[in-house]
Amino acid sequence: MKLSIGKTATGEDFFLRNDVVAEIYEALNEGNHLLLSAPRRVGKTSIIHYIKDNPTEDYYCVYVDTEDVTDSQTFFKVLLKAIFDIENKSRYQKSIEKAGKTIKGFFDKIDNVDIGGFFSIDFSGKDNESIDYYEKFKDFLEKVDLDNRKILLMVDEFPVTIEHIKDEQGEQAARNFLKQNRSIRQNDKYNQKIKFIYTGSIGLLSVVKKLNATVDVNDILPYKLKPLTLTEGLELSQNLLQTYKIEIEENVLKYLLKDKIEWLIPFHIQLSIKEIRDLFRIAPQKVNSEFIDKAFNELILNGDIYLDHYRGRLSKVFNRDELTLVHGILKKLTEQQTVNEAELYDLAVKHHLENSFKNILLTLEYDGYIVEYSDKKWRFYSPILKKWWSKNV
Repeated sequence: MKLSIGKTATGEDFFLRNDVVAEIYEALNEGNHLLLSAPRRVGKTSIIHYIKDNPTEDYYCVYVDTEDVTDSQTFFKVLLKAIFDIENKSRYQKSIEKAGKTIKGFFDKIDNVDIGGFFSIDFSGKDNESIDYYEKFKDFLEKVDLDNRKILLMVDEFPVTIEHIKDEQGEQAARNFLKQNRSIRQNDKYNQKIKFIYTGSIGLLSVVKKLNATVDVNDILPYKLKPLTLTEGLELSQNLLQTYKIEIEENVLKYLLKDKIEWLIPFHIQLSIKEIRDLFRIAPQKVNSEFIDKAFNELILNGDIYLDHYRGRLSKVFNRDELTLVHGILKKLTEQQTVNEAELYDLAVKHHLENSFKNILLTLEYDGYIVEYSDKKWRFYSPILKKWWSKNV
């Protein structure tokens, strides 16, 4: 296993959590559509890609990134294109055949669905305004026979798509888009043929709250992707260290994971192992707690390379007044271990943003900055981000 920093971990570089994959399929088999929920960098997209590349026989897995979509019609066009895409079909067929199963004739059933001139559509060209892709998507689901299988449509950056539609076409268009998606999910006949997993780099709940449209997503079951356990963190660390031929005693690794990193997400573990590797190459020696401290300090010093995207995200999500409040909240949280929500609310009142306060906290939580540590007390998720923020911002 090699370091995979700043990109989606796939193949041998992906740390498989069998319990997570099993729980996702269990929820799907119970009839749910899922929101894969977690702060940034916890590994949502890597999980989605693993499921795409290792499908079960029962699900035709289709991955689509809708980050660049700015209207409803293009969204449903992109979904249809992904379902019919030859690369998706080839990947699924190879995976199933590798498992000793057969899907003979399965794709013929998809390709032979007549949905009113669908196959005359030029997917690569400009949209034909006379074509209603939402209706064609429903028509496809109405007519397709999947031999008791289901399409598992994994939609990445769905909340960003909603934001784009709101910005380009207005809030009502965004609310209508949410209702269209809910209508498909709520149709009992379609539910026998398709399941959705949504995920994204911003929180769905904070987006729909601003639209007063939470009712249109309350049928989606949130699945919260948790940090690694200590046992999993040790396994991931040891796998990486073995690649670079570095031996560290378990008690020293536990010191790194429990006392330095604390929030055990793959991204932070990988950053720490990279600094250990780089220091070890300069001066090979026994890795003890002092060595770990030095590597951790180097991570904070070099943090701009890996962590500045957190700061950059804030200016995209918040307006100027909100950003001033956010900086005040984070500054206060760097100065204390935990802060009462009432103290943070006082800052919001000072900036005349008390009506936005809850949504700001929710957004910061989803972005991987802060977490409600105990009842109405907040702290930074990660000592790494806290120390970097205190030093650099």
